[in-house]
Amino acid sequence: MSPSDLSGVKFRRPPDLKVCTEPCEIKDIVMMSPNSLLLSNNTKDSIQHVDSRTGSTLSEVSTKPYYPWGICMVGRELAAVTGSNTVQLVHVRGGRLTLGTVLGVKALCWGVASSGDNVVVLYNSPPWLEVMDTDGRVLHQYQDPGAAPTFKWPNFLTTSSDGFIYVADFSLNTITKLDSSLKVLKTFSDPQLRGPYGITSVGDGQLLVCSWYNNSIVHVNVNSGKMTTILGKADGIVSPRSLAYCPQQRKLFVCTGDDTDSIQVYQID
Repeated sequence: MSPSDLSGVKFRRPPDLKVCTEPCEIKDIVMMSPNSLLLSNNTKDSIQHVDSRTGSTLSEVSTKPYYPWGICMVGRELAAVTGSNTVQLVHVRGGRLTLGTVLGVKALCWGVASSGDNVVVLYNSPPWLEVMDTDGRVLHQYQDPGAAPTFKWPNFLTTSSDGFIYVADFSLNTITKLDSSLKVLKTFSDPQLRGPYGITSVGDGQLLVCSWYNNSIVHVNVNSGKMTTILGKADGIVSPRSLAYCPQQRKLFVCTGDDTDSIQVYQID
């Protein structure tokens, strides 16, 4: 089994670690480094830099008047955050967060992911994707194939190390694979995937996806199309929103809809 193949692994919840336990609504999370996370905190309208080992907040910056939604790293010292009709760039230097350029976009945008030095922006209504550089220049746009709709209500997306883009559609219960120029390549579906929300690539053709309605985390092998539920409600997964995986720590961080315990932490046995 490769290090990124999580389809058959066993997870446990360490009793001594919880992240961001105060009542709040965390929309998205991303690994900034093996020891730290970035959180988009919709309750505080802020981005938080959190120690993933202790759960303590190291730095925080307000995004007002924009409420933060999706978040991704673009390189090692720059993050991109969607909020309202903007993409806010956030500099990450020496563990401190400072606001950078605001990129204007065409409509309300939700998900965001990096593609090399560029960002992929996902719009929910109407469903649309764009690749733009960090100066706001649009490089690629999604072209609707014109037959049955590929997207209906997409919320989150991720990019893999080999350059592919994966979009989770909450209404169609699908994961769609696109290339870096936003050409649709393949669509995946399975009864285990109901209301797919947050999604992350764990390498070697492997994805982890939040299944909102099934209260579960689903592993997707994009080479075979096989899906496996690896965590469920009995493990504390309730209305999962987003997730991040740290291979160095062998930990999975899951943002759930339970606002009294916003991020669950799981350790691979």
